Amino acid sequence: MDRLTDLLGHPGILIAALFSLPLFNLGVAAFLTWLLLAFRRARSAPPVASDRFTDTVAGRYRPEVLTLSIGAIAVIVIYAVENIVRGYVLHLVDIVEWWQYATPVFAVFLVVLLLLVVIALRRRAPETTSRSTLRRTWSSFGSRAALIGTGGVAILLVATTFGAGLASSADDRRRFIYLSIPVPNTDISSLQLWFYGWSFGVPVLVCTALLITGTWAVLHVSAIRPFMRAETVAPESAERSGIATGTALLAAAGMLLALGGAWRFIARSGTASKLGVGDDPTMYDVIWKYAELAALAGWLAPVAEIIGFVLLLLVASRLNRGRARHGDASTSSAATDASVDDLLSGARR
Repeated sequence: MDRLTDLLGHPGILIAALFSLPLFNLGVAAFLTWLLLAFRRARSAPPVASDRFTDTVAGRYRPEVLTLSIGAIAVIVIYAVENIVRGYVLHLVDIVEWWQYATPVFAVFLVVLLLLVVIALRRRAPETTSRSTLRRTWSSFGSRAALIGTGGVAILLVATTFGAGLASSADDRRRFIYLSIPVPNTDISSLQLWFYGWSFGVPVLVCTALLITGTWAVLHVSAIRPFMRAETVAPESAERSGIATGTALLAAAGMLLALGGAWRFIARSGTASKLGVGDDPTMYDVIWKYAELAALAGWLAPVAEIIGFVLLLLVASRLNRGRARHGDASTSSAATDASVDDLLSGARR
């Protein structure tokens, strides 16, 4: 009760505490996604009339759209359940909770793997021979912003994990879980704080490698499969663009959720500044040499989580749009691409 009173008396501390909760950030992301989709609907042009080819293409790619959308919802549910069970049900003491950071990445990998199976099992021979002089690769379809952004997030996650791992130290059980901060001008042993070390980071790196490989495989297999016929090249390209964009968004979202958790963990340990010893009233200054970076990571952690949730919700929103008549289906992927481009360009501004 006293802590709650203190928080209510200091709004800044209360706001920071709220944004340290991933489920609160999920609520913020849901509101932002609703605003973004409402803005897109207000700006979108009236749907054009469909033909029989558009309807056929929409039906053919419907299972893949469903896999992406339902998979995005499943990732959110899995992440939320893990967060609640680990934080409020289980009493974990002296246990390396590495799965906390690997779970969103691995969950997205499972969705991507399922999507790859769906695409591979549904490959069909073209109805008519349609020769194309264009060479299609994994990057031929999808939003450029989504593909480049996903690569950037992967680099950030790997760099963060390697940097934190190199800064970590091992305990007597050879678990790299500590950050050692020396206490200057004293004979006191270094302060040992739990940290995002190799014991937490290696599973994340393994899952990230699996996710990147799976994402590339989906983009490649989806791009190189033949078109049904010459008349369906345009609507099929639009559908494949939506699938490629959705796959990239899922991958980016999973890594962003892991990155947000890792940054929060680093900030919690790396920003320690005072040390008390027993009954000694003296408070000793302890400052990690990368404390400024740790503080910045703490501020950026909720931003990464919110963007990750927004991307998942954007992919999940295609499930609702896909229920519209087939004439609108060929434009749903373009609407998703435009929403992603708006989101990323707004973040850059």
